[in-house]
Amino acid sequence: MRRGTVVALELIVALGAVGGVGVAVSALAHGALGEAEAVAATAPRPRSLPMRVRLRPPERPAPAVPAAVAAVVTPAPMTATVFPGTDEELLAPLTGALRKTKVNRGGTSLSLRVELDGGARAAFKPLQIHPQSDPRRELAAYRVDRMLHIGHVPPARSAVFTSDELVHGAPWSTRDYVERRIDDETIAPGGLVRGVESWWIPEIVDVKLEGKRIDDLDGMALWASYLQVDSDLPPKLRGLLAQISTCVVFDVLIDNADRWSGSNAKGSPDGKTLYFMDNTLAFSPFTLGHNSNLHPLHHVQVFSRDLIGRLRTLTPENLTVTLGQGDDSGLAPLLKPDEIHAIVARRDHVVRYVDDLIAEFGEDAVLAFP
Repeated sequence: MRRGTVVALELIVALGAVGGVGVAVSALAHGALGEAEAVAATAPRPRSLPMRVRLRPPERPAPAVPAAVAAVVTPAPMTATVFPGTDEELLAPLTGALRKTKVNRGGTSLSLRVELDGGARAAFKPLQIHPQSDPRRELAAYRVDRMLHIGHVPPARSAVFTSDELVHGAPWSTRDYVERRIDDETIAPGGLVRGVESWWIPEIVDVKLEGKRIDDLDGMALWASYLQVDSDLPPKLRGLLAQISTCVVFDVLIDNADRWSGSNAKGSPDGKTLYFMDNTLAFSPFTLGHNSNLHPLHHVQVFSRDLIGRLRTLTPENLTVTLGQGDDSGLAPLLKPDEIHAIVARRDHVVRYVDDLIAEFGEDAVLAFP
């Protein structure tokens, strides 16, 4: 049995073991179970993971950053994403007057689809009483994505509407329902509902690999078996596998506890593009993060060279600058200092893990994606 198959089987066992924890944390959003989960999230690597993937202790000093890299304050903006236009082009129409409102189905938190002048659409997540849906984190995820030149998080901007606008935009048949939810769930001092608009992706589907959903245990085991240094990657799957590898790293970095909980791995209808959507349950203060993210990372051995290089450039200073820009609707700060510190700590963990793999297998084998 080749190592990739062994790794796949271990991933099924490991993720099955932590699945209940992931659901609980998703429901409570780092709340009542915060202390217990913080212990679990910073615990040593479970014995079920491949023993040849050796991790150094978390307290080991962070990898040195070259002086030229440390001097970088704000990374250069990226010019291309997986979306049909630049961020500026897609976000510009979202400044129009609100015309229609619809409550998005699914989930326990409040998310709205809004239609603006000219027909532009956005997903609007307001400040609300549900701790698992803080819109600041959606905006923070978008900005970190662009810092790393990933380009898979939908463009997002801060926004503010009045309660009356949102209610009157709903059809008569649902207006009472919308009004009740806005009144009961949003945090709207003075009738102003602040939040984040994300560009509305016209069509999304569950992403599948060889017929298996990539967020099912069987699907996760399949891509884990491919993302090994000794695996022959089928050319037709290489692009999607590279995106999955990048998503795994991104989720550890932002500590998105909800990616692999079911039906949250969405992509384009042609099956070629994975969107990094729904990031409101992210950016915990945990310095290693949730096991639901660490287990997939520890079962992947092949990564993007450009991504790992850009991870090394992240500093508390450039993160603070990037996450504090343009918040003119009362959302600032997007993250607290301890949450920014945790991003850097989780980055250090990823870099150490990758560096250990490089020491064992060689840089070209591990950094096999561009």
